[in-house]
Amino acid sequence: MNKNRYSIGILFFLCGLNFASWATRIPDFKETLSLSDAALGTVLMGLPIGSMVSLPLAGWLISKFESAYICLLAVILYIIILPLFGHINSPIQLFISLFAFGMAGDILNIAMNTQVVSLESQMKKIIMSSFHAIFSVGLMLGAFTGGYLIKYNISLPIHFIGISLINLIGIPLFFKGLIPDGFKQREEKTSQKVHFFNIGKYLLILSLIAFCGMLCEGAMADWITLYVKESALGNPFPITIGFTSFAFAMVIGRLIGDYLTNKFNVRGILIYNGLAIAVGISLCLLFTQIFLIIIGCAVAGLGISTIVPIIYSKAGAAKNMSPSMALASVSTIAYVGFLLGPVLIGFLSEYFGLKIALTLLIFLGLSISILSKYFLSLSSNPESHE
Repeated sequence: MNKNRYSIGILFFLCGLNFASWATRIPDFKETLSLSDAALGTVLMGLPIGSMVSLPLAGWLISKFESAYICLLAVILYIIILPLFGHINSPIQLFISLFAFGMAGDILNIAMNTQVVSLESQMKKIIMSSFHAIFSVGLMLGAFTGGYLIKYNISLPIHFIGISLINLIGIPLFFKGLIPDGFKQREEKTSQKVHFFNIGKYLLILSLIAFCGMLCEGAMADWITLYVKESALGNPFPITIGFTSFAFAMVIGRLIGDYLTNKFNVRGILIYNGLAIAVGISLCLLFTQIFLIIIGCAVAGLGISTIVPIIYSKAGAAKNMSPSMALASVSTIAYVGFLLGPVLIGFLSEYFGLKIALTLLIFLGLSISILSKYFLSLSSNPESHE
């Protein structure tokens, strides 16, 4: 099973690296394409729209084919799409590239999380958070590397071709170690029981919590570098320092997430997650000193870190729906956060400023705590929440 964990871990690392490599270059695209905040927010919608289109497709594909092959397909799509970012010279080209990038990312997202659900079933314990920690390692390394490539004026084509080559090198390292899906019989038994959007109250509440968490995560990735660039005083670090701090805290939170999830009440963890997001974002927005912004980003990162792993594990274990379809359904609702987030932050920033726009994340953090405390009882059997 160590070989399986290693192989699946490579996929999570690549996914994080790819996303951060794009996210750290957002200020470059904003500047070179002369985009306002509202225009940037609109263009950024390409990524979540691609995600939305791909998620039902990914769930269906994995229900018909082994998730290992879908993982391979997604990485090949990344290899093709990433170099396109180095040759964009119009907003429509960026939108189309982000649409394709979103499709590749979320086909991989569903497939690799399905791999983890199968492995959890074999090991009979929750290990989802440790893989999302590896995603955050890729995110952090991508942010750190991207910051220094920007600092030393490394061109976009060289940056993205290099990341594409890393994905290519990863294929022989991960593919042979992926595992057969262990729930095909269960897929057949449940496929007629629940349709894609008829998910029941339990999965709906999980989806709403994930929606809030993923909107916060996406907003931090899309906007925190720009916020640091425009708002931090006396910043001696690369402008990606806030994103790097956020990603590092995500790694720490996810490394201990499996231990916390197996030891403590999951509902309580989610309540504290939401409060940490609200406190961390408040620190970022109330102070302009770079070190307080770094701390705020880290606290928010800790809060966000275990939300998606917890939700995905619980969704994959739900008894009223097959794992791949449950993951796809929950992810589809959650990724509406990515769909609404960029445009909401962009338009709010256009009229009220980026600092006011980002206060939305404080309310989302509090919403996570409220949903977890009053509407979700994760301590009981998922079968009862239909």
